[in-house]
Amino acid sequence: MTDNTIETTALARLYSLLSECLKHPDEAFYEDIAAGRFDAEREQLLSALGLDTEAAPSAEQLPDSQAAFDNQYIALFEALETPYAPPVESPYKEWHEGAGSDGLLGGPPADDMRRKYATLNVSPPAAYQPDHLALLLEYASLLVESGDRDAYATFVDEHLDWLPALRRCVDGAGADAPFYRRTVALVCEAVAAERDRLGVPEPDSATIATMLNRVEQGTAGIDEEKSFRE
Repeated sequence: MTDNTIETTALARLYSLLSECLKHPDEAFYEDIAAGRFDAEREQLLSALGLDTEAAPSAEQLPDSQAAFDNQYIALFEALETPYAPPVESPYKEWHEGAGSDGLLGGPPADDMRRKYATLNVSPPAAYQPDHLALLLEYASLLVESGDRDAYATFVDEHLDWLPALRRCVDGAGADAPFYRRTVALVCEAVAAERDRLGVPEPDSATIATMLNRVEQGTAGIDEEKSFRE
């Protein structure tokens, strides 16, 4: 097996592993982390790719139970605590032309991902938006495995360009969710390395600021709504 093949396999597997980290954790995944199996695979993949980072999630950040782990996920990503960080592409992107509703789910990125899934004769799981980061990473893994460099580079450019804004949202979020914070940091670092390798430019500061503003608009009023329900 050549070095390029090893790196391709490792990258595809890393995307798949990080995808699992960004889904609601079930008991089996929690146990894999607690038993050290996740840490071992993560280190093997990062080593194969030459990614040296201190941001990696690990068993050290696990809470005492799977239920507490899931609560941390909900707190950081689904507004159990605010501010929060939606791990979905649409809120960061321009809405449908003329609709005037930036910052909401189900926008053009979601529509594009539905079309991409349809070409594979698969449907995204109902539990997640089509442009949820977990599913985007799964799709990136498939593109890496396919060997279609151009399609992969285009996907990174068009569907993973919002990650710097997501990381900013995570940095400013209210939840104490260290495993998930580190997961987002590792995703961002891995994709940034890929952008550099592929020659895909990073979004500039003005673009990131616009994305953050869209998210802020889309999540405005959540605190008031929660207070009303309470």
